[in-house]
Amino acid sequence: MRYYGKEPFDLKLTILRMLYRLPVIGGLTVLGTLLFGGGYYVKNVLLQGPAFYQVVSVYRVEYDVQDEKDVGQVYINQATWTTYIRSGMFLEHLQAYLAEDGESGVTMSEQELAEALGADLASDLRIPSTIVTTDDPEKSMRIAAGVEAVMTGALASEIREIKSIHVVDPGDTAVEVVPDVRVGRALILSAVLSCFFAVIIFLLKETGDDSIWLPASLWRRYGLKTAGTPKSGEFAENMKYFFRGEDGKGKGGSVAVCPVQEKLDGEEVLEMLKASCLETVGEGWFAVQSPVICPEVCERLREAEGILLAVKAGSHAGRKLEHVLEYLEQQDCRVTAAVLWGADERLIRRYYRLHI
Repeated sequence: MRYYGKEPFDLKLTILRMLYRLPVIGGLTVLGTLLFGGGYYVKNVLLQGPAFYQVVSVYRVEYDVQDEKDVGQVYINQATWTTYIRSGMFLEHLQAYLAEDGESGVTMSEQELAEALGADLASDLRIPSTIVTTDDPEKSMRIAAGVEAVMTGALASEIREIKSIHVVDPGDTAVEVVPDVRVGRALILSAVLSCFFAVIIFLLKETGDDSIWLPASLWRRYGLKTAGTPKSGEFAENMKYFFRGEDGKGKGGSVAVCPVQEKLDGEEVLEMLKASCLETVGEGWFAVQSPVICPEVCERLREAEGILLAVKAGSHAGRKLEHVLEYLEQQDCRVTAAVLWGADERLIRRYYRLHI
């Protein structure tokens, strides 16, 4: 009888396995924090580009409306102001002003000027402001002076919705632009995301891996009677019952010890059984190689009165066991019971809440 694929999700085992992964999860979290948070720090702090300087000029606009309450009907918003000061007309007047100002020393193309200009609009539609940003404080101030001249002169006369523009706060100070670099937040975000993805990856691995960690898994998935592990308290008694002779006692006939994985030594398992199950293991017991590497052992397995499968615990153990069981079934080799070899006894005791 096979139950593989129908075994219910074991939340307790998954949590225990994830707890065992905590050192690895912690290491990946630290690595991700250093990689992404450190990359952010290097890019925005150590490799920070040249400094930029801003000059802000504030204006008051008198709109051509009959009543002050009609100002809201004039649809000149922040985007419109930005469009105005980056228009060809505005840039031509600005370049002309800079050319006439012999002391400015500013020679920039229209494209460079457009990239240096910006506009802002507070909640009051009548108080716009212009922003000049360059890599030189003196250059920013001279361009700002030209912008103020064009705003109050040419632009005010060109826009029919505007009656006049006055400078209420001239840009006479260049302020260095401080980049919005948040190293602390970047490190915290990197740590959280790294930990999250590490947990998700290991959780998917644990739920999707055909691993065997508990003796109970051999029964739940494959319907195999399980003696347990060599260190479990019920192991000797289970062996005595599974391989009892005709008189109901141990040492009943020939029994084959068959390992599932090719790296598991059947002779080593047999020697352990002789030492721990004296009342059960007799002279007729023998060890064979795994059918994975020696398919011919099935002839000896058919001759035996009982078969004890030795399954090494760990990841991908289920895949090998599934293959061996299918082969033995085709060869009419009936498995009597199984033993879980090399299991994590501490995990098993924690799972069943036994005394550690």
